[in-house]
Order: sequence, then C-alpha cells, then structure tokens
Amino acid sequence: MKKNIISLLLIPVIVLSGCSKNNSSKNSNKEVKNSTVQFIAENADYYKNGVIFGRDKAMFLDFDTMEKAPLCAMPNCNHTTSDCLAQIVGNKPIFYNNCVYFFYSNYGDVNETTNGYEFYIDSKLMKASLDSSETETVCEFHDCSPVEKVGNYVLYDNEIFFVGDDRNPTKDDYGGIGWGSSGGYHFLCSINLDTGKYTNYGSIYDGDKEYEGADYSSDANIIGIYDNKMYIRYSFCKDNEALQSGIIDYTDISFEFDFKSKTWKEAELPYTPYMNEDCYIYYDRESKNVKVIYQGKESEINPGIDSLMDFRLSQCSEFNGKVFFPGVGKWYDLSDSSEHSMGKYVKYEVIGYKDGSYIFLKGGATAKLTEEELLALDKEE
Repeated sequence: MKKNIISLLLIPVIVLSGCSKNNSSKNSNKEVKNSTVQFIAENADYYKNGVIFGRDKAMFLDFDTMEKAPLCAMPNCNHTTSDCLAQIVGNKPIFYNNCVYFFYSNYGDVNETTNGYEFYIDSKLMKASLDSSETETVCEFHDCSPVEKVGNYVLYDNEIFFVGDDRNPTKDDYGGIGWGSSGGYHFLCSINLDTGKYTNYGSIYDGDKEYEGADYSSDANIIGIYDNKMYIRYSFCKDNEALQSGIIDYTDISFEFDFKSKTWKEAELPYTPYMNEDCYIYYDRESKNVKVIYQGKESEINPGIDSLMDFRLSQCSEFNGKVFFPGVGKWYDLSDSSEHSMGKYVKYEVIGYKDGSYIFLKGGATAKLTEEELLALDKEE
C-alpha cells in the first residue's frame, strides 16, 4: 500500500568474517554441484558447509557441527545494534570471490524543491571483503529499489540478478507524494560483481496496466531456477473494488528467463512457488494433486494442500529425491511415490542435505536426521 512517510536507513562501516559455503541447497538436490547458477533465498543462502538463516539478524548454521552464530566478528559486538554486520546484511547476503555483497536502499524518499516535492530513490550494492573487512560501494542506481521481504536473487557466473520496484510514486491534489511496494513497474535487473556495471532490462510485464486494481496490487519476484532457466512470478489483482473490500483474487503469471539471450517469455509450465534445478513441483487444479517433475520424469502425489496451495508449496523442498511438506507434516520418496510422516518435526523446514543427513529448521530450532531416522518417524504416528 502507499505511504507518505520519509524513512532513512544508515549503513555504517562493518567488519566481516568468513563462514563456509554448501551448494547442497533448497535449489539443488546434490551434495556438491559445481554450477555457475545459484538461487539465493530465505533459508536457502548457502555458504560452504552451512546456510544463512534468520530474519532479525543473519545467522550462520554449520551443517557439520550444527552450531549457530551471528554473521559478525566485530570484537565485543552484542549483535543487537545497527552497526552489527548480522543486522545489516539481511537474511540473503551474496557470497562471491571472498566477499559478501548486500543491498541498501532508502525505498523512496522526497526532496522539497522550488517546484514542490520531488521523489527519488537511492539504491546501492555494497560489499565487504572477507579478508580485510573493508567495505565499499559496488554501484549505485536510482531507478528502482530491490524487492523487499520476498525478494530473491540469482547469481549466474559473476552477475547477480534481482527484481527492482519503481515504488509507484503518485502525487495527490495538494502536491504530496505517496509511494509503496505494490503497483507501478517491476524491473528485472543485474549487476556485474567484477565490474560493478548495473543493467535494467526493463519492465517484466505491462499487460496488467489496463486493470485499475493492478496499480495497487502488482508485484514480482524471482521464484527459482529450473532446467538452467530463471523463473519470475508476476502477480496482480484486476478488480480494484474487490481488492479494496478485501477479496483476494490474484492473477499469477510465470516467466522464464534465458541467461544467454537475456530475454524472457511466459513459461510453458504452470506457475509454482517452488522449484530447483532438477525438480519442478506444482499443483494441478484439475486433478487436485501435486505433480512433480523430477529429473525429467513426472509423478503425482497428494499431500492435501488444496486450500493453502501456494503457501504449502512455498514451504516445500526437495533433497536427494525426497519431497518435504512441513505444513502438512508429510514427506514423499520420489523413487516409489511413497508417503511418510515427519513425526514430531511437523512445521520444520528441510533446508539441506549433507553427508547422508537431512537438515531441519524451525525458527532457531534445528535437527539433523539420517534417512533411517527419517523413516523411523512413521512409527511416531
């Protein structure tokens, strides 16, 4: 929704220490995957042998020891103040060439000029060296802000891809300016991490502009990588009156982006909030079952997620041919489509697979289970 307030986020100089990277991600079912593509999302930001998690501050979970620590090495830091690295970088920092990268934006602000109020955006990509702890600005851009909260990134070779919003600024009859995170234009952008070159590829989709409701509801975000293509979700509500009355009726369109041609088109596969390089999981409204395309083969399972389809699918994950649905407390073995219980680990997300064990996370609680221990959960019912 729109707002008429002015906010400012100050980014101080920070000190950073390294942790380690595990490519066994929510978007990869292999323990080691030497790929040029990495999807970066909440609880799926992998670094060497662990993952970054947490919302209030960035925490690192080591998959080997299962120890947790804030992503900060400043002496005597209590990890609660604004100069703490763990508070600054968010829950999706980008690791590349022994540096950590993170976005800063004012998400829109106004200046008072002789001609009235003027809207402007200040956005930056920052980086800190893992060796020297020095922090610098990689590049600045002023045509959009990186998507907040649900924003995900893709690291392809040396480029970081992200969605940026123009913040949908509008003027009222008195010259005041309102802006917000929904409506307006949503751009696909990239930054070359070696050169700092920023590229805005343009508006992802303009077909919603004929609908009044879209001006107050549209948004976009990267949802994953499948078959070496990046998938982008574009969502909007057509009917403004229905939107204002609280009736939620969104149109979701999925686009696939080709990294070689730097172009995108509407996806042939049905929209889904979850996928990884080898697995595409979507809800089939006709059969009311979940369809899974895994390593080129399609199967069907029925975890009973009809009423909360998108939410349940956004929580699911696939590792080592096992699909987990924490919201309904079930997991499936894709080798035979057999259904199993998550037992006492219902509501836990499965966020990794390392050395034959599956990594579970719920808030700050963690667990590490072998396949034998997974199967034993059936007996808890």
